[in-house]
Amino acid sequence: MTNYILIYLSALFLLFSILGYGFLLSRFIGSSLINFNIGYQGLLGILLLTTVSYFTIFFVKHGYIHNLIIHFIGIISFIFYTKKNNFLKQFIKILFIFTILFIALLIIRNHDDFNYYHLTYSLGLTENKIFFGLGQFQHGYKHHSSIFFFNSIIFLPFIKYYLFHSLGWFTLVFVNYIILDVLIFNGKKILNFEYYFYLLIILFINVKFSRIGGYGTDLSAQIILLTIFPLIYSTLQFTFKNPSFKSNFLLIILLITYTITLKSFFVLSFLLLTPFLFFYDYKKILILSIFNRAFIFSIITVIFLIAINFAYTGCAIYPIKETCLSADLSWALEKDHVQRMSDWYQQWSKAGAGINFRVQDPEKYIQNFNWLSTWYERYFLYKFKEFIIGLGFLLILIFILFRGPNSKKIDKRKEKTLLSLTLIVLILTFEWFYNHPALRYGGYHLFCILIFIPISFYLSQKKIYFLDKKKTTYCLILISIFILYYRNIDRIIEEHQIVKDNNFPLFYVPIQTYKTVELNHNTKLYIPTDNKGCWVIKTPCVNTYDDILVKKKLGFTIFSKKKSN
Repeated sequence: MTNYILIYLSALFLLFSILGYGFLLSRFIGSSLINFNIGYQGLLGILLLTTVSYFTIFFVKHGYIHNLIIHFIGIISFIFYTKKNNFLKQFIKILFIFTILFIALLIIRNHDDFNYYHLTYSLGLTENKIFFGLGQFQHGYKHHSSIFFFNSIIFLPFIKYYLFHSLGWFTLVFVNYIILDVLIFNGKKILNFEYYFYLLIILFINVKFSRIGGYGTDLSAQIILLTIFPLIYSTLQFTFKNPSFKSNFLLIILLITYTITLKSFFVLSFLLLTPFLFFYDYKKILILSIFNRAFIFSIITVIFLIAINFAYTGCAIYPIKETCLSADLSWALEKDHVQRMSDWYQQWSKAGAGINFRVQDPEKYIQNFNWLSTWYERYFLYKFKEFIIGLGFLLILIFILFRGPNSKKIDKRKEKTLLSLTLIVLILTFEWFYNHPALRYGGYHLFCILIFIPISFYLSQKKIYFLDKKKTTYCLILISIFILYYRNIDRIIEEHQIVKDNNFPLFYVPIQTYKTVELNHNTKLYIPTDNKGCWVIKTPCVNTYDDILVKKKLGFTIFSKKKSN
């Protein structure tokens, strides 16, 4: 029981801080952003904490003292803005959602990549300020995601690293609040396009993404992009002079920026803003996009992101070889190596590689659509087919429960807005399918948007009133929560069977042995002796260290490859 209380109170402590930082960022960008509900404030708070983490890691490790100072600032901000802006009622509601979804935070097993590099990468930031050149040791250090920097800044006394899986859970909590605010909490309800779209989202994510331990670095970004799509649509219905237009637009920029920190390829999601250039005076949109604090903050965040990438790999964006300064930085990865890794990621996402499977001639395999038949047999017929069947069942259920006569006239502007957004999503889907057709690499939210658009538009044209479907909406949401509970209870039972020697409700961490290698400049490396990953071994934990030089410059430790003669 003690560990249950520890997890709950530690997560609650972080909730206060995250919301406090959300208020701070909203106030910095503009007072109008403070009017967004507490769910959006939570997402903005994670973004600001991420940027703070990016900045401070160049000067100090993220140990207990650093992190406690950071979070006490957030809590003070939370108390100040809650009193000033009367957020208390909203906080009670989000605390209720926080408690209801708490079961999803209790895990024994994380995903396969967690012990491989997520945990080690994050722990390294709590034990040392940033190292340069760690990407030369093993693949895990090459992969940047802001999730590792958020993890490092929530490393706290007592709970230690046992909330390093919580980013996805906090995202689920905040997104549930955002959607429930539209569907239930907020005033008069109109069964319009946004209403149905949000309803489909909450039913989908609560059922499909109920296993927090499997989120990795991609799913949180996809959930956020899925959630802001109806916000983009509704913003396109406003006039430029509408007070809500500017605040909505800036919020969208900030949230897309955050998804980029989770995975760099989400930068293409900015294409979703292109309709603003066509439906409004493009000069005014460009001025609004650039000459404001949201843009400045986003640029600063991206600059830090690039700096972090340079520190680990010598590349601005890994694995794009054209961004690597191999000839200029002593720790930079060789471009040939980066290209091979890029090809490998394509091979894996196109079902050309698995645990016990490799295609012959992978370079030819990944070109054009040579991979399509194998991808169909090894991926579509399993994971993709399961995803489509689940969506199909959801849509049939919604069609049955929300029947009604057509009576509304089609609004031409709304129709054009949806057509333009659909076209952009189709372009993004083609790029995804051609380059990395795995659902967790961006496919979930793209396919959901493509399917939810026509369904939501069709239902929005029917003569149905909220009071007639109020109980139906509530029941569907309760069912999604019930399924989330059922799946998590079933998961916990299964995890107990798989991991006999566990410390539930804290996730499993084995006791490992390692050897210490001492290099020059009083630098040490730690190598596990059991070949089971680094887990919580002291950092920097590596698999190999041959031909590595250590340099000290401007107070930073730099790992460089020995140059061959």
